[in-house]
Amino acid sequence: MRHALVDAEICGGKNRAFTSALTHLDGKFDRPAHGTIFLDELVELSPRAQAALLRMLQEGEFERVGDYQTRKVDVRVVTATNENLEQAVKEGRFRADLYFRLNIFPVKIPPLRERKEDIPLLVNHFIQRFENMYDKKFKGLSNKAKHYFINYTWPGNIRELENVLERAALLADDQQEIKLRHLFPDFDLHDSTQSTEEIESVPQAQQKISELFTVDFSLEKYEQQIILQAMSQSQQNVSEAARLLGISRATLDYRLKKYKA
Repeated sequence: MRHALVDAEICGGKNRAFTSALTHLDGKFDRPAHGTIFLDELVELSPRAQAALLRMLQEGEFERVGDYQTRKVDVRVVTATNENLEQAVKEGRFRADLYFRLNIFPVKIPPLRERKEDIPLLVNHFIQRFENMYDKKFKGLSNKAKHYFINYTWPGNIRELENVLERAALLADDQQEIKLRHLFPDFDLHDSTQSTEEIESVPQAQQKISELFTVDFSLEKYEQQIILQAMSQSQQNVSEAARLLGISRATLDYRLKKYKA
């Protein structure tokens, strides 16, 4: 049913195609007259919708869901996806012929972490939007918030940045700066009492941790290596190693026995 709805959203649907509705549903191909259609999250299209899109691109025609009448269309198609379409083709989730037909003029937009010069512009844009939306006026980001925004890796890209700023707009008071506690109220590591150096180190630590998750990742293996490194650095002094690790001596003793280190 979900795929049928997606197909109908793109191609349109005839009366009673999948409900008792008496009126037809115009799809995206119906609406623009010599205009432009934008299709997001392209890889999620059903096989039927992919076939319909390919036919529209190749022949300039399509059929509504539940209908057999061919309709002509003359539009430009712009598509977007966060996934690697080449990989989706290899996995059989996306048609190779459609991929090659769409790949006429590819535009690859790098993730936000690779274009940090865009972050201040995006921050200003979204702050202005949420000022209008919530009838508030802010004095921009605090210095610590700015440092965090520039150094954070933004795995959710612009959408994550937008959501974080909307949360801040709800929590921050009118005519005040937006601080870290407004951006990340649930996490102690974002407490506004931290130093700038500590704030800057958080994204770097997150990046290093994310790099550990390979196919053969093992938490026990890394825990053992960390304990051995702490023991070596403390010259086999268990109390000093426990202090380095931020755990009690009893906890370290247990782990040393566990790994027979």
